[in-house]
Amino acid sequence: MNMRHRVAIAVPMAVIGGYAVWQLYSYLKHEITKRKLNSGRQPDKIHIVTTAAEWEEIYPIILDHTTHTKIIGLDCEWEIDKSKGIVYPVALLQLATYKGLCVLVRLSCMKSSIPKSLLKLLADRSILKVGVAVKDDGKKLLNDYRIPVQGCLDLRHVLSRVRGYYHCKTRGLKGLADGVLGFTLQKDSLIRCGNWEADVLSDKQIEYAALDALVGIDIYIKLVITKLLGYIPSRMELDKHIYSQADFNRVSTSLCQGLVDIAYKRNVDDTSSAKQSVNGVSNKKNKTSMVRAYSSRIRPLYHNCHLEAPDGQMLCTCDLSKARWYLQKGLGDKVNDDPLTIRLRFEPSGRPETEENYYLQYKDNVCVVCGKSESYIRKFIVPQEYRKYFPYLMKAHTSHDVLLLCPPCHQISSQYDTDVRLQLAAECDAPLESGISSKSIQDQGLQKIKAAAKALTFSRAKIPEKRLKELEETIMTHFGVDVLTDELVQEALDMDIRVYNSEYIPHAQKVVNYKNEHGGLLAFERMWRKHFVDMMNPEFLPPLWSIDHTHQQIAKLNKTSGEHHYT
Repeated sequence: MNMRHRVAIAVPMAVIGGYAVWQLYSYLKHEITKRKLNSGRQPDKIHIVTTAAEWEEIYPIILDHTTHTKIIGLDCEWEIDKSKGIVYPVALLQLATYKGLCVLVRLSCMKSSIPKSLLKLLADRSILKVGVAVKDDGKKLLNDYRIPVQGCLDLRHVLSRVRGYYHCKTRGLKGLADGVLGFTLQKDSLIRCGNWEADVLSDKQIEYAALDALVGIDIYIKLVITKLLGYIPSRMELDKHIYSQADFNRVSTSLCQGLVDIAYKRNVDDTSSAKQSVNGVSNKKNKTSMVRAYSSRIRPLYHNCHLEAPDGQMLCTCDLSKARWYLQKGLGDKVNDDPLTIRLRFEPSGRPETEENYYLQYKDNVCVVCGKSESYIRKFIVPQEYRKYFPYLMKAHTSHDVLLLCPPCHQISSQYDTDVRLQLAAECDAPLESGISSKSIQDQGLQKIKAAAKALTFSRAKIPEKRLKELEETIMTHFGVDVLTDELVQEALDMDIRVYNSEYIPHAQKVVNYKNEHGGLLAFERMWRKHFVDMMNPEFLPPLWSIDHTHQQIAKLNKTSGEHHYT
């Protein structure tokens, strides 16, 4: 990396049992501003990353630092134009490891060339991303750059579990730094609200950004050590190696249990917000709770009941309601309670050719990506908007492509699916439902009449007499009258000017038709399955789940019937 992208700032540390704890009590008040090096210490460097190549150079070091201590400090900076009410995308992403390494990633310079390894690091839920309002930063990264961030841990949640030790006047990063670390974090408004997309960041901007990430991780480490020891350790005690790495990890895991990826809800007495400390503007929420686009389920999706042929051969596993349906209709008999097993009274239309069959396998009720089992949402790997236009042969049995995801993983996966939809819209000449591609369009004639009524209602005093007569004539001609009344003007103003578009074809139908003629629907189905696996890296897929599921059987049927357009 070119040395002009590195700013040498000494960050002296004491390594305790493999963990670094800043000696900030005097250092941060004096040494950074004076740029003095700590005697006998090799200064750490703040790495400024502007390209993918520069990130790949520093990435292995970050991985090494997070091998055993899976914690990084995270913060973001972006600009806000208050006069125009514009909030710009994240310009700077700050990351810090427990060893004091700080990486400032200039996303405003990288934009579409964001490295996959950075995406992988941020999406790795096993690596905690600590900070104040870090969940909100993650949401903004997702909205601005489609960067999923998992493993977010708000320091204010952690502070609430280490009660009775520290008094923080406010709950912003500045307040926590003062209460936990005992030093005043400078929040210069000129720097805070400065130009974070500048060609070259100033030294003060670099110090400001680095400290926000570094202080965050140090607060977390101090809180974990306090919880581990049961009291606030003195500086001298911190220098003693009185705990093991295993002890630190155990307490850290316990401390953040149930808090990961949970947004912090501010209390009335919280006089400082994280984004006030970063951007100098209020970040009020219109609602105290967010309404999910999909409702999560608590009841299991897979009951793993057994369905048998009359001779006892297992046909598949099924849910409880389907098993009971066979009993209620007199189509089967119960032969076992655990697991509930139903033996059919009739010969099924087909039998598994081998025991290595997806539908015979036991399936766990967990998120297939991260393994969480508290709540989950059904994920349609091939979105239903496309599958409903598939031929019957391909959509008769679709449970293979319905998997379980926890709400955070489902949100991330849906964002990735949106990118694919946009690509398909361009590739297949299938615009998304808007404009001339909408199911309903504006009637130009009715729009003209409504515009005339709007002008007469709201701007009559400013309109010349000649133009007034033209507008009135437009409305009278439409209604076929010689006298224009206020009631007719109001009726014209209220009229619905949208009409059904007879040429409308849904985006999904256009895509399926195009894919059926160019490459085949089996390839299209496989693309969606591979897209899910590549983007989400699921570690808990059901046994025998495959991106080529049923494709061999369909290919055989096509060959027998002479139909090859599905392949």
